[in-house]
Amino acid sequence: MSGGRGRSDPRRGRDRRRARRGGRRVGPFRHHAPIVRGMDALTLIAIADRAGIVAFAISGVAVGRRAGMDLFGLATLGLVAAIGGGILRDALIGEVPRALANTDYLLYATAAVAAAVAFGAAGGRLPVAVLDAADAVGTGAFAVTGALVATEAGLDWPPAILLAILTATGGGVLRDMLATRLPHVLQAELNATASAFGGGLVFLLRSDPTAAVLVGAAVTITISMVGHRGWMRLPRLGGEPEPHHR
Repeated sequence: MSGGRGRSDPRRGRDRRRARRGGRRVGPFRHHAPIVRGMDALTLIAIADRAGIVAFAISGVAVGRRAGMDLFGLATLGLVAAIGGGILRDALIGEVPRALANTDYLLYATAAVAAAVAFGAAGGRLPVAVLDAADAVGTGAFAVTGALVATEAGLDWPPAILLAILTATGGGVLRDMLATRLPHVLQAELNATASAFGGGLVFLLRSDPTAAVLVGAAVTITISMVGHRGWMRLPRLGGEPEPHHR
Protein backbone atom coordinates (compact mmCIF):
# COMPACT_ATOMS: atom_id res chain seq x y z
CA MET A 1 0.00 0.00 0.00
CA SER A 2 1.48 3.34 -1.05
CA GLY A 3 2.22 5.72 1.80
CA GLY A 4 0.81 8.64 -0.17
CA ARG A 5 -2.55 6.96 -0.63
CA GLY A 6 -3.49 7.23 3.02
CA ARG A 7 -2.43 10.84 3.27
CA SER A 8 -5.25 13.37 3.08
CA ASP A 9 -5.13 16.08 0.43
CA PRO A 10 -5.68 19.51 2.07
CA ARG A 11 -7.22 20.83 -1.14
CA ARG A 12 -9.96 18.22 -0.96
CA GLY A 13 -10.74 19.29 2.58
CA ARG A 14 -11.07 22.91 1.48
CA ASP A 15 -13.34 21.88 -1.40
CA ARG A 16 -15.58 19.89 0.95
CA ARG A 17 -15.82 22.82 3.37
CA ARG A 18 -16.75 25.17 0.53
CA ALA A 19 -19.40 22.73 -0.69
CA ARG A 20 -20.91 22.60 2.80
CA ARG A 21 -21.04 26.41 2.87
CA GLY A 22 -23.09 26.30 -0.32
CA GLY A 23 -20.81 27.48 -3.09
CA ARG A 24 -17.44 27.69 -4.77
CA ARG A 25 -15.21 30.61 -5.61
CA VAL A 26 -15.34 32.23 -9.03
CA GLY A 27 -12.74 34.96 -9.20
CA PRO A 28 -13.18 37.24 -6.17
CA PHE A 29 -16.78 36.19 -5.67
CA ARG A 30 -18.56 33.10 -4.39
CA HIS A 31 -20.66 31.21 -6.90
CA HIS A 32 -23.73 29.76 -5.19
CA ALA A 33 -24.69 26.74 -7.22
CA PRO A 34 -28.03 25.83 -5.56
CA ILE A 35 -29.84 28.80 -7.11
CA VAL A 36 -28.41 28.58 -10.60
CA ARG A 37 -28.49 24.87 -11.40
CA GLY A 38 -31.57 23.36 -12.92
CA MET A 39 -34.53 25.10 -14.48
CA ASP A 40 -36.16 26.49 -11.35
CA ALA A 41 -34.14 29.70 -11.09
CA LEU A 42 -34.22 30.37 -14.83
CA THR A 43 -37.98 29.84 -14.94
CA LEU A 44 -38.50 32.17 -11.99
CA ILE A 45 -36.32 34.83 -13.64
CA ALA A 46 -38.40 34.59 -16.82
CA ILE A 47 -41.72 34.83 -14.97
CA ALA A 48 -40.65 37.76 -12.79
CA ASP A 49 -39.09 39.57 -15.76
CA ARG A 50 -42.32 39.35 -17.75
CA ALA A 51 -44.42 40.56 -14.81
CA GLY A 52 -42.12 43.54 -14.38
CA ILE A 53 -42.14 44.31 -18.10
CA VAL A 54 -45.93 44.45 -18.28
CA ALA A 55 -46.25 46.55 -15.11
CA PHE A 56 -43.59 49.08 -16.10
CA ALA A 57 -44.84 49.34 -19.68
CA ILE A 58 -48.20 50.49 -18.29
CA SER A 59 -46.52 53.03 -16.00
CA GLY A 60 -44.40 54.34 -18.89
CA VAL A 61 -47.45 54.99 -21.05
CA ALA A 62 -49.19 56.70 -18.12
CA VAL A 63 -46.24 59.07 -17.62
CA GLY A 64 -46.20 59.79 -21.36
CA ARG A 65 -49.88 60.69 -21.30
CA ARG A 66 -49.31 63.07 -18.40
CA ALA A 67 -46.54 64.74 -20.42
CA GLY A 68 -48.81 65.13 -23.48
CA MET A 69 -46.71 62.90 -25.76
CA ASP A 70 -47.82 61.53 -29.11
CA LEU A 71 -48.08 57.83 -29.96
CA PHE A 72 -44.37 57.50 -30.65
CA GLY A 73 -43.56 59.16 -27.33
CA LEU A 74 -45.97 56.89 -25.47
CA ALA A 75 -44.46 53.80 -27.07
CA THR A 76 -40.93 55.00 -26.35
CA LEU A 77 -41.59 55.69 -22.68
CA GLY A 78 -43.45 52.41 -22.27
CA LEU A 79 -40.66 50.34 -23.83
CA VAL A 80 -37.88 52.19 -22.03
CA ALA A 81 -39.59 51.76 -18.66
CA ALA A 82 -40.25 48.08 -19.38
CA ILE A 83 -36.83 46.92 -20.54
CA GLY A 84 -34.42 49.75 -19.70
CA GLY A 85 -33.42 48.50 -16.25
CA GLY A 86 -32.80 44.96 -17.47
CA ILE A 87 -30.66 46.17 -20.37
CA LEU A 88 -28.53 48.29 -18.02
CA ARG A 89 -28.13 45.33 -15.65
CA ASP A 90 -27.07 42.85 -18.33
CA ALA A 91 -24.71 45.34 -19.98
CA LEU A 92 -23.06 46.00 -16.61
CA ILE A 93 -22.18 42.32 -16.11
CA GLY A 94 -21.09 41.87 -19.73
CA GLU A 95 -24.02 39.81 -21.02
CA VAL A 96 -26.18 40.23 -24.11
CA PRO A 97 -29.35 41.89 -22.74
CA ARG A 98 -32.10 39.34 -22.28
CA ALA A 99 -34.59 41.83 -23.72
CA LEU A 100 -32.66 41.75 -27.01
CA ALA A 101 -31.70 38.08 -27.06
CA ASN A 102 -35.22 36.84 -26.27
CA THR A 103 -37.94 38.20 -28.55
CA ASP A 104 -40.61 37.30 -25.97
CA TYR A 105 -39.48 40.22 -23.84
CA LEU A 106 -40.11 42.75 -26.61
CA LEU A 107 -43.40 41.05 -27.49
CA TYR A 108 -44.65 41.32 -23.90
CA ALA A 109 -43.53 44.95 -23.67
CA THR A 110 -45.07 45.85 -27.03
CA ALA A 111 -48.35 44.13 -26.21
CA ALA A 112 -48.59 45.89 -22.84
CA VAL A 113 -47.80 49.27 -24.41
CA ALA A 114 -50.38 48.70 -27.16
CA ALA A 115 -53.04 47.72 -24.62
CA ALA A 116 -52.30 50.77 -22.46
CA VAL A 117 -52.39 53.10 -25.49
CA ALA A 118 -55.66 51.57 -26.73
CA PHE A 119 -57.16 51.93 -23.27
CA GLY A 120 -56.19 55.60 -23.20
CA ALA A 121 -57.45 56.20 -26.73
CA ALA A 122 -60.83 54.84 -25.66
CA GLY A 123 -60.99 57.50 -22.96
CA GLY A 124 -59.94 55.28 -20.10
CA ARG A 125 -57.75 56.48 -17.27
CA LEU A 126 -56.38 54.20 -14.60
CA PRO A 127 -56.72 55.40 -11.00
CA VAL A 128 -53.52 56.50 -9.29
CA ALA A 129 -53.87 53.60 -6.84
CA VAL A 130 -53.79 51.11 -9.73
CA LEU A 131 -50.74 52.79 -11.27
CA ASP A 132 -48.99 52.78 -7.90
CA ALA A 133 -49.78 49.08 -7.52
CA ALA A 134 -48.44 48.35 -11.01
CA ASP A 135 -45.26 50.27 -10.21
CA ALA A 136 -44.82 48.37 -6.94
CA VAL A 137 -45.35 45.00 -8.65
CA GLY A 138 -42.86 45.92 -11.36
CA THR A 139 -40.35 47.02 -8.74
CA GLY A 140 -40.73 43.76 -6.83
CA ALA A 141 -40.43 41.61 -9.94
CA PHE A 142 -37.37 43.41 -11.25
CA ALA A 143 -35.62 43.55 -7.86
CA VAL A 144 -35.97 39.78 -7.67
CA THR A 145 -34.62 39.20 -11.17
CA GLY A 146 -31.71 41.57 -10.60
CA ALA A 147 -30.60 39.64 -7.52
CA LEU A 148 -31.14 36.27 -9.21
CA VAL A 149 -29.15 37.27 -12.28
CA ALA A 150 -26.33 38.54 -10.07
CA THR A 151 -26.22 35.26 -8.17
CA GLU A 152 -26.37 33.31 -11.42
CA ALA A 153 -23.31 35.25 -12.59
CA GLY A 154 -21.42 34.18 -9.46
CA LEU A 155 -21.53 37.56 -7.71
CA ASP A 156 -21.63 38.05 -3.95
CA TRP A 157 -24.23 39.96 -1.93
CA PRO A 158 -23.11 43.60 -2.51
CA PRO A 159 -23.36 43.40 -6.32
CA ALA A 160 -26.54 41.33 -5.97
CA ILE A 161 -28.19 44.19 -4.07
CA LEU A 162 -26.76 46.76 -6.50
CA LEU A 163 -28.16 44.90 -9.52
CA ALA A 164 -31.51 44.48 -7.78
CA ILE A 165 -31.72 48.26 -7.35
CA LEU A 166 -30.51 48.97 -10.89
CA THR A 167 -32.93 46.53 -12.50
CA ALA A 168 -35.90 47.79 -10.48
CA THR A 169 -35.26 51.52 -10.83
CA GLY A 170 -33.19 51.94 -13.99
CA GLY A 171 -36.15 51.87 -16.38
CA GLY A 172 -38.12 54.32 -14.24
CA VAL A 173 -35.19 56.74 -14.09
CA LEU A 174 -34.81 56.66 -17.88
CA ARG A 175 -38.58 57.09 -18.26
CA ASP A 176 -38.65 60.16 -16.03
CA MET A 177 -35.61 61.69 -17.72
CA LEU A 178 -37.22 61.33 -21.15
CA ALA A 179 -40.33 62.97 -19.71
CA THR A 180 -38.08 65.85 -18.51
CA ARG A 181 -38.86 65.42 -14.84
CA LEU A 182 -36.71 64.66 -11.83
CA PRO A 183 -36.80 60.88 -11.27
CA HIS A 184 -39.20 60.25 -8.41
CA VAL A 185 -37.05 57.44 -7.08
CA LEU A 186 -34.57 60.17 -6.06
CA GLN A 187 -37.04 62.26 -4.08
CA ALA A 188 -40.36 60.71 -3.11
CA GLU A 189 -40.42 56.95 -3.62
CA LEU A 190 -39.00 54.10 -1.55
CA ASN A 191 -38.42 51.89 -4.59
CA ALA A 192 -34.63 51.88 -4.29
CA THR A 193 -34.82 51.09 -0.57
CA ALA A 194 -37.43 48.41 -1.22
CA SER A 195 -35.27 46.88 -3.95
CA ALA A 196 -32.25 46.76 -1.66
CA PHE A 197 -34.20 44.85 0.99
CA GLY A 198 -35.76 42.53 -1.58
CA GLY A 199 -32.47 41.82 -3.31
CA GLY A 200 -30.77 41.11 0.00
CA LEU A 201 -33.49 38.63 0.97
CA VAL A 202 -33.22 36.86 -2.37
CA PHE A 203 -29.51 36.40 -1.77
CA LEU A 204 -30.01 35.17 1.80
CA LEU A 205 -32.66 32.64 0.69
CA ARG A 206 -30.77 31.58 -2.45
CA SER A 207 -30.78 27.88 -1.48
CA ASP A 208 -34.55 27.83 -2.12
CA PRO A 209 -35.25 29.85 -5.31
CA THR A 210 -39.04 29.74 -4.94
CA ALA A 211 -38.97 31.04 -1.37
CA ALA A 212 -36.36 33.63 -2.36
CA VAL A 213 -38.57 35.00 -5.13
CA LEU A 214 -41.80 35.00 -3.12
CA VAL A 215 -40.34 36.57 0.02
CA GLY A 216 -38.13 39.04 -1.84
CA ALA A 217 -40.94 40.21 -4.11
CA ALA A 218 -43.47 40.46 -1.27
CA VAL A 219 -41.17 42.58 0.90
CA THR A 220 -40.20 44.82 -2.03
CA ILE A 221 -43.82 45.38 -3.08
CA THR A 222 -44.91 46.11 0.49
CA ILE A 223 -42.18 48.71 1.11
CA SER A 224 -42.80 50.27 -2.30
CA MET A 225 -46.53 50.63 -1.60
CA VAL A 226 -45.78 52.17 1.80
CA GLY A 227 -43.76 54.81 -0.02
CA HIS A 228 -46.45 55.41 -2.64
CA ARG A 229 -49.07 55.90 0.05
CA GLY A 230 -46.85 58.43 1.79
CA TRP A 231 -46.81 56.49 5.04
CA MET A 232 -43.02 56.58 5.25
CA ARG A 233 -40.23 58.55 3.60
CA LEU A 234 -36.50 58.75 3.92
CA PRO A 235 -35.21 61.88 5.70
CA ARG A 236 -34.42 64.87 3.47
CA LEU A 237 -32.52 68.09 4.06
CA GLY A 238 -34.33 70.31 1.56
CA GLY A 239 -37.96 71.19 1.03
CA GLU A 240 -40.86 69.05 -0.05
CA PRO A 241 -40.60 67.20 -3.38
CA GLU A 242 -42.65 68.23 -6.38
CA PRO A 243 -46.17 66.74 -6.67
CA HIS A 244 -46.12 63.09 -7.66
CA HIS A 245 -48.06 62.40 -10.87
CA ARG A 246 -48.17 59.22 -12.89
